[in-house]
Amino acid sequence: MIVSKTPLRLSFFGGGTDIPSFYRDHDFGAVVSASLDSYLYVSVKTHTPVFDERIRLNYYETELVDDISQIKNTIIREALNLLGIDERIFIGTISDGPPEAGLGSSSSFAVGLLNALYYFKGIRASQGRLAEEAAHIEINLLKKPIGKQDQHAAAYGGFNYFQFNSDDSVSMEPINMSSNDFKLMFDSIVPFWTKVSRSADTILEEQATKNKEEVKNLKNLIKMRQQAVEFNSYVKHEGFNLEKFGKLVHEGWLMKKSLASSISNKEIDSFYEAALREGAIGGKISGAGGGGFLNMIAEPKYHKKIIKTLTKFGLIHINYGLDTDGTRVFRL
Repeated sequence: MIVSKTPLRLSFFGGGTDIPSFYRDHDFGAVVSASLDSYLYVSVKTHTPVFDERIRLNYYETELVDDISQIKNTIIREALNLLGIDERIFIGTISDGPPEAGLGSSSSFAVGLLNALYYFKGIRASQGRLAEEAAHIEINLLKKPIGKQDQHAAAYGGFNYFQFNSDDSVSMEPINMSSNDFKLMFDSIVPFWTKVSRSADTILEEQATKNKEEVKNLKNLIKMRQQAVEFNSYVKHEGFNLEKFGKLVHEGWLMKKSLASSISNKEIDSFYEAALREGAIGGKISGAGGGGFLNMIAEPKYHKKIIKTLTKFGLIHINYGLDTDGTRVFRL
């Protein structure tokens, strides 16, 4: 059995500027994101002939089919077609995080699936190839209204500045901080699971429409892109500053909320305001918004109060760490 292990991700700055309709028309997009030590696992093996079906898929649903065209899971179907795999096969998935929670699980699945399928064929694909082909499946073949940051974060791992160029190329620059600064940054993040899953596609489709129709959306996206550029620059030249980091995240969240009506709501706003009252500097909802994980930024001395307050609302506190390896594959 072949198993791939692919990280989920947390985006801090520039989300939305990695969408082709933005970076192709406005010079470039820029994102700062971290790959997390929470993973999505994909297992692949030859499906034994004692079973009637040729293809068995186990994810949050089970599919038993004889032909690729019958597969309902669109990412699996397109990945098998792309790699020309048409033989007896079993594919299963397990994730450390819930689906549709804003941690890029769909793209982590696409990257991890391709990694495992290439290995199944006896090919070791590069991280760049896996990221680009996963993006091709999701954006070009399946027409999802998403960007390219999630696939690259899943493939490469680490804490990175990504630039999405108008010619569709992607530049990656690891954000190098001292171990003390890095610990300070990750120790400042207080994540909460809101217990609300949502489809990013609906939110992103509304955002795409508003991006075309409203000058304010475009101005905010340009400012959000600049936040990613600014963060990368100041860390490189001045080192990490928690107060500045928290305020940038806060400013980015206020701009992000204006991009589509369903990115936030009264309930999410009440959680956020409660955390600010308890000492948080800023925060944001992960991914497209509407639910998922709420990530607050605060000095560690305020964490207990923030956790106590938000868990009273029913939110679940968790902890993140950093993945530095990106997608990887094993043979069991």
